[in-house]
Amino acid sequence: MNWKEFYDIAKDSVIFSDGSMGVFLQRYGLKGGECPDYWNIIHPEIIEDVHKKYLEAGSNLITTNTFGANRIKLREFGLDEKIKEINSKGAKIARKVAKGRAIVAGDIGPTGKLLHPLGDLTFEEAYDIYREQIEILANSGVDCLLFETHIDILEIKAAIIAAKDVCDLPIIATVTFEKDGRMLTGTPPEAAFVTLEALGVDILGTNCGTGPQDMLNAIEKAIDLVSIPVIAQANAGLPELKDGITLYTTGPEEYSNIALKMIERGVSVIGGCCGTTPEHILLSRQKYLSKYKNGIRKLKKEENELIVSTRLGIARIGFDSPFAIIGERLNPTARKKLASDIKEGKFELFKDEALRQQEARADILDVNMGIPEIDEVSLMVEGINILSNLVKTPLSIDTSNPEVISKALKIYPGKLIINSISLEENKLKLLPLLKKYGAAFIALPVDRGIPKTAEERLKNMKRLLQIARSYGIEKKNILADPLVLTVSSEQQSPQQTLKTIRAFRNELKVFTTLGLSNVSFGLPAREHLNRSFLAMAIECGLTSAILNPFDTELVGIIKGSDVLLGKDKNGEKFISIYSEKKSSVILPEKEKSETTGEKLFDCVLKGNKEVIEILIKESLEKGYKPFEILDKFLIPAITEVGKLYEERVYFLPQLMRSAETMKTAFNILEPLLREEGGSSLGKIVFATVKGDVHDIGKNIVILMLRNHGFEVYDLGKDVPNEVIFSKAIEVNANIVALSSLMTTTMPMMKEFMELQKRKGTNFKVMVGGAAVTKSFAESINAYYSPDAVDAVKLAKKLVSQ
Repeated sequence: MNWKEFYDIAKDSVIFSDGSMGVFLQRYGLKGGECPDYWNIIHPEIIEDVHKKYLEAGSNLITTNTFGANRIKLREFGLDEKIKEINSKGAKIARKVAKGRAIVAGDIGPTGKLLHPLGDLTFEEAYDIYREQIEILANSGVDCLLFETHIDILEIKAAIIAAKDVCDLPIIATVTFEKDGRMLTGTPPEAAFVTLEALGVDILGTNCGTGPQDMLNAIEKAIDLVSIPVIAQANAGLPELKDGITLYTTGPEEYSNIALKMIERGVSVIGGCCGTTPEHILLSRQKYLSKYKNGIRKLKKEENELIVSTRLGIARIGFDSPFAIIGERLNPTARKKLASDIKEGKFELFKDEALRQQEARADILDVNMGIPEIDEVSLMVEGINILSNLVKTPLSIDTSNPEVISKALKIYPGKLIINSISLEENKLKLLPLLKKYGAAFIALPVDRGIPKTAEERLKNMKRLLQIARSYGIEKKNILADPLVLTVSSEQQSPQQTLKTIRAFRNELKVFTTLGLSNVSFGLPAREHLNRSFLAMAIECGLTSAILNPFDTELVGIIKGSDVLLGKDKNGEKFISIYSEKKSSVILPEKEKSETTGEKLFDCVLKGNKEVIEILIKESLEKGYKPFEILDKFLIPAITEVGKLYEERVYFLPQLMRSAETMKTAFNILEPLLREEGGSSLGKIVFATVKGDVHDIGKNIVILMLRNHGFEVYDLGKDVPNEVIFSKAIEVNANIVALSSLMTTTMPMMKEFMELQKRKGTNFKVMVGGAAVTKSFAESINAYYSPDAVDAVKLAKKLVSQ
């Protein structure tokens, strides 16, 4: 079997990949602290045997044993110098087994680091790390690349871009969703799938996670949004450790039943992840073939929408979709306060305007950094980093600077809109870049000047669509601008715009948008003209507009039009909006907090790290005591952030931004608190256990604990129990916190409990991590915490006992 044969089946029917490698290696003796990828060198016969078992079970895709064989992961084991040998040997073993019966996928996992602004790893650094591993695998003869178990949409974007720059191998891209149905960094299935398809992968989907039923739930939310094959590789449920052996809760029978449901829902490639065995794959395949003796034909998705995404959500534009509002309030042109806020690097008003527009039901936010005498590139980067982790609304980047466009396309965690591309030569040069990064764009039918008539605009738009098509950009990724000129200078111009909208809709079948307020420029009572013109434009087929979402009458016209045109089923959204007034828990109606305390609270709540230092100093100058600032304003604020996180109003990006803001404030107050004789809530010794080199979750928990006043001793990762115990004795710890991502290292937690029992101590021990469960914690007499917010609550409870 070659890639074309595999893909042709996936496009039209169902095909099967392999399952877990790790569960086998554990059975063969892989211990915690060992590098699984290194077994390609020291135990090639075992890796070969695992591949053979999946091939015999009917897998048509064999995955190389190279999941953690990137430079960063291998360095943790002191094996980074062997990166080429490990990856090439992994590919060689898989190819030897496949022998044309299956394709070989070069397996590429995450780096284990969070990308900026959530972490320290830059996009460029991630790109280089992936490029290195991809080059080795590509040169070793793999048939395709498989990116899997990614928790950050920006990191997998860096990997995909690196792959496209290195080779032309097909790409399968999968991400992992948590129990709440989102990636660790907050991305829902809808945004993940839309982003991956926009980046031009061949097959997309999800792997790992908490089990097949949760995976099915996630897939159902997003599968109808994409038109390429979807792959599902679930865990065999959650692991349990019994007598030192890792057991998974979902057997082949249950797994195969849910796999059949996935197939019926439209999944094209079925495989497995942690805990699955050849038996899981074999039974899934047998049940499929038994029920669908002649195979199952996949329904093709009708591409009648433009869908854009960001880290936290999506927006949809289409003829049958509700009218899309593109908020115009992040443009500093003629707005001195906003321009000053951005230029000074505060971004306080900038964030307020973004949140308020989201609350006012803007679907997309148009972002402009056109301020004279500033570094537009760096400000746009900062703006994107803030907004993509603050609001659920995707962005439209409004700029004529090619350098800004290039940088924005690279660092944006999703599929954005570029505003705009015209027929001018310097703009058309950007089309290959838009295709590479999977962006949509606003198309201006402008060549050497603005055409006066609808006929000229239609002619120009046809040319622009044809040129875009030559670069592989589909019409569904284009928003045509019919061009709005002010009625005050030429009264006939709005009529030409309306005529153009009808022509774009009826003749070109292209989605449309426009800058609404242009029509009324230079006239009094502009709101009346804007509202009247918008109603007429919607009737002509307009699908979106850049406008002021704070104009409630304007928004009312839009929502009413959706009902009248049948775009709001049964008027459900209209009723939910206008049946009662709803206030936001995130953003108050007022423009600014009035008191010092409110300002501090609001700053932490919104993650305004840029201004917290100024506010703390102002508070101290006004006579507030350090403890008063901490106890009355900062702690209540970060507690409210935790509440919003638990309610799934906030997600990890907002939680981390608020935590970093709190950390900045605490760093200023800490020496002053010591002078006043203050004490911490308690001492916690924290470590990732021996054999485990993962620390993303641990670091997030530590950040939250410190923000709440705990004194945390971070011992790092891969820490022996004796070292943890000695530190706990040394500092007289109130709590010992242990983290483990892998089932192979969970026994270290039990051994710590046995160690302290032998030593005659009774430290309260908190445990957590991806593989750890409450039942496991109870079995070793430890306390379990599933996430950072819960860890704070648990720690407070334990120190009070």
